[in-house]
Amino acid sequence: MTYRSILLLSLTLLLAGCASAEQLAQRDNERCTARGLQPETKNFSDCLAQLENERVARRDARHREQIEKSANPFRYP
Repeated sequence: MTYRSILLLSLTLLLAGCASAEQLAQRDNERCTARGLQPETKNFSDCLAQLENERVARRDARHREQIEKSANPFRYP
């Protein structure tokens, strides 16, 4: 594969994994509704906050993992 093909494939995969803020909000609303919660209630708001906190925790964990990998290039997978 040429450098250009690899770059294009990488960018395509990166963009495919991205979701807009609107898409995330819609998905969170659907998940909380599926749990039987009614919009505009405290429990619904708590559900949305929990989903966001979980998303941030996963992102932070991935970030820490990447930092650890780059700090120790001799670490075996």
